[in-house]
Amino acid sequence: MKNLIIIGIPRAGKTTLAKCVAQEIGKNGYPVSVVSADAILGGLTQIRKKSFFYTAVVRPCKHILPFISTAYKIKLMSDLYKFVPRFLSEQSEVLTVIYEDPYLSIDTAKQIFNKKKFKIVAIGYPNADIDKKIADIRKFDGNTPANRKNDEKLHIFVQTMINNSRNLAAKAKKHKILFIDT
Repeated sequence: MKNLIIIGIPRAGKTTLAKCVAQEIGKNGYPVSVVSADAILGGLTQIRKKSFFYTAVVRPCKHILPFISTAYKIKLMSDLYKFVPRFLSEQSEVLTVIYEDPYLSIDTAKQIFNKKKFKIVAIGYPNADIDKKIADIRKFDGNTPANRKNDEKLHIFVQTMINNSRNLAAKAKKHKILFIDT
């Protein structure tokens, strides 16, 4: 059984899809694990926040010198994509793995995951109605960064994510990767 890599736009339903697929696989008696990029990043961030470099340089300077924050985030993502392929590959030896990631590009996913073991799926909302998507975020998202935005900023965010979804759908088509329009 292939493992699943779900990449896509924030608020598109990656986690919901991962949980539904895991539930179906589990019903058939197969062990399955759902892994989230955000959970791994949260763990890496907690470890790093305890380092001397973070407390002495990054934290006090990130607002004054934005390039420090940018460099820190780039290193964090680099470490994530060094760790995740090996971790998921080892996990996939004993169970089905479903990994969801809002940061991963199709190109990077194709580079770091073995296509014989992992199926890549992209998800987004290129045809969403902005007002309906905003209403859904307000109704269902709880205390998320998107839901904490004011109406004007949320409108801009959703429009940007619709545009990003269109780009992702085109890239998925080009690479013959399944795209799910939510």
